Amino acid sequence: MKSRLERLAASYISNLEGLIHTQEMSNSEVARRLRDYTADSRHYFAKGDYTTSLVCACYAEGLADGHALSKGNKTQWVNTAKKVLVVGTWDLIHPGHIALLWEAKRLGRVYVVVATDANVEKAKGRPPIVPAEQRAEVVRNLKPVDQVMVGDEHDFLRPVRQVDPDIILLGPDDPYPEEKLKTQLKERGLHAKVARATKRYTNYPLNSSSQIIARVKDVITFS
Repeated sequence: MKSRLERLAASYISNLEGLIHTQEMSNSEVARRLRDYTADSRHYFAKGDYTTSLVCACYAEGLADGHALSKGNKTQWVNTAKKVLVVGTWDLIHPGHIALLWEAKRLGRVYVVVATDANVEKAKGRPPIVPAEQRAEVVRNLKPVDQVMVGDEHDFLRPVRQVDPDIILLGPDDPYPEEKLKTQLKERGLHAKVARATKRYTNYPLNSSSQIIARVKDVITFS
């Protein structure tokens, strides 16, 4: 059972990480200092020293609020009371995955469902490169993520019921029909809002597992 102090420190860290990756903060000197304080907060949180973790987070919060006030603005803190669910394969992690997770983080606390090996094969016509538990372990250690679970092989909505999210965020290329998902959620008595990521991440050439696999094949053939 998590203590109140632990929950509070986790909430502060989640808020700070969401703020740092907003467009307004991402390239500023203040963001660099915020990242340092937040990294310290995470360090002490991992050691179980929630008091020191919270102190570091409070320094960062004050810095962010002061920066916003100096520009005549108000800090737009993440609503960490909201649960944001993201479902995917997460096979070969690439920048597109990271961009999607940070978009989710800006909405609230991030819960990730990793598809089972069998379900990946059904959907893609091929097994995943990396088995489900290993994919989950990688995702669990990504900074924007708060909680991870492997999906259900027979009922893909079972993890959704367990989390009971406020928002389900679909990737920009997720083929699952939004209206169908809304209908299925309603039939189960779930009231999550269904949203879709605003745009496809294209800053780098290898932004899908398929592209990475094709590149590996090219390199092996060339060799």
